[in-house]
Parts: sequence; C-alpha cells; structure tokens
Amino acid sequence: MVAGTEAIFTPIRTANAFEQTVERVGRAIKIGLLRPGQRLPSERDLALQLELSRSTVREALRVLAEAGYLEARRGRGGGTFVVELLPALEARDPHDVLRELGPQVLDTLRFRKVLEVGAAELAAERATPADLARLAELVADAERFAAVDYPAYRAVDARLHIAIAALSGSTRVVAAVTDVHAMISEIMNGMPRSDEVLTNSSAQHHRLLAALASHDRDAARVVMREHVDGIEILLTGLIPGAS
Repeated sequence: MVAGTEAIFTPIRTANAFEQTVERVGRAIKIGLLRPGQRLPSERDLALQLELSRSTVREALRVLAEAGYLEARRGRGGGTFVVELLPALEARDPHDVLRELGPQVLDTLRFRKVLEVGAAELAAERATPADLARLAELVADAERFAAVDYPAYRAVDARLHIAIAALSGSTRVVAAVTDVHAMISEIMNGMPRSDEVLTNSSAQHHRLLAALASHDRDAARVVMREHVDGIEILLTGLIPGAS
C-alpha cells in the first residue's frame, strides 16, 4: 500500500458514513495521494477496512465513478481504478478561498508546524534504508516539475510529506497531515509560483532527506520548520487582517 493511503482506508465511524467515504476518497484523488491508474482495494476489502457495509462502499464508489474519478475494469487484473485523465477541477481564486477560510487557514498552518516538525523528528528516529529510498524517489520526482506544472508538483510534494508522516508510526498523524495538505493544495494551486521557489523547496527536501538518513532528529526539526514556515509566511501576508 502506498505510504499515506492508510489514512484513507481507516474505519469511518460517523452517521454520515457514505458522505465521508466519498469525501475522503475524492480528496485523496484530488491531492494526488491516489494517483491516476492506481487500483483501489476490492469492494470487500474496503468494507472491512472502513468498517462499513458493502452496499455503502459500493454506492460511494458508484458516485465517484459517475463524477469521473473512478472507473471499473473487467477481466484479469480488473477492479476499481482511479481514471487516467481526471476531470478538470473548478478553478477557484485562491484569494476567495483565503477570505472564506481566513482564521481557519492560519490555525491549520500553525497546527501543521507542530505536527510536521514533530513527525520529522520521529521519522529521523525510525527511517529505514527502504524508507529513505522511497523518500529519495519522491524528492527526485518532485524535481521533474517546473512552476508551470505546479499542481503536479504539489501532488508529489503532498505524497512526500505524507510519507514522512507515515514514518511516525501513527495513522492519526498521517490523517492530520493529509487534511492539512488538502487545504494547502486548494489554495496554493491557484497562486503564481516561480521556479526559484521550487528550487529552494527542492534544496530543503534534500537537506531533510540527509537529516533523516543520518538519524539527526534536531536537524530534521530545523529543516522541516524552515520548510513549513515558507508557506505560512506567504499566506499570512495574503489573508485579510492576519498578522
């Protein structure tokens, strides 16, 4: 299972189980945690993992398929897959999103700072050579994108941060980081970006990877703090009345 997807397929215990299933899987597709062409667990396995009835899971998958996010493939190797070409998302002015969410954005970004800095420290303690190899692949994948491809870059960046969170060993941490990046992506995908910003972010990724490889908890905290501060500083300057 892809690192981070455990946050999607954890039990849903709410009166709105159907709606929560649609929202959770749809969000994971939109931010790139579930990627085009990726196969979902079987309906039976999903029902077991989510602790829901198969009829609820089946209906949620049907709605997502009708919305253009999933497709059913038959025959050997068949199942439910994320479509190769996702439907175009409704373009929202990021400034409208900031005005709408306002204080919630600041609260989330500060929560992210505590969450991801702590996750980086735990990752430095727990990272194995296999974990580091996977993170290195994601860092390299992110470097393939220029500023004009920023939504694609954001999808890989989110997977990287979620994979680091997964090294904490806590599914609650992974779920929280996933939620944070869903909000960040909604705002940042519409912002003007420069290649210089992506170059700086890539350099921070490499420094963070080096800290994790050397199991240096203090260095991991410092680099992650610097990394997450960048977006907070940017958005704080754009949110009306923020300081």
